[in-house]
Amino acid sequence: MFALRLAREFGRPDWRRMLSEMSASEFSDWVTHFSKTPFMPQLVDIEFAALHTSLYMAMSGTKTELTDFMLLTDVEADEGGMSDEAIQLASEGISGGVRYEQPNSGS
Repeated sequence: MFALRLAREFGRPDWRRMLSEMSASEFSDWVTHFSKTPFMPQLVDIEFAALHTSLYMAMSGTKTELTDFMLLTDVEADEGGMSDEAIQLASEGISGGVRYEQPNSGS
């Protein structure tokens, strides 16, 4: 998925050829760069949302979130982490794992 976005950013329809012409270190550098700087569609989406948020708050006087106006970027609400029960429930579905416990823990 990242390679397709990178090809779109560079205007290259031949993403496989683009990857074959790129070294692994160069690809890694692009991954690092785009982890800090969004791709153009996401950047435009954020700018659009920021503009509409400012206008909405100025005109209505009510508080709203930037994510309310984002069209392209999916932003999930941060719940502050998972509870211990949810983590244990999710880990029950992982097969082949080895559970490590402290010695003399009683189990």
